[in-house]
Amino acid sequence: MRQVCHYHPAERQREKERSRAFDAFQLDHGYVSQGELRARNGFFSSLEVLSSSVICQERFD
Repeated sequence: MRQVCHYHPAERQREKERSRAFDAFQLDHGYVSQGELRARNGFFSSLEVLSSSVICQERFD
């Protein structure tokens, strides 16, 4: 599994914008219903972000 050791807020913001645009495109064109979209994205909206943490272990070879 790929590990990411640097968090780039601007890059993450662009990823989120692309994801939202893709969701809107699919919804507008009837590829997905609001219920399906809600179910697909529901897992992430239920995460408790305040008590979450990111752990990165660098690997030395």
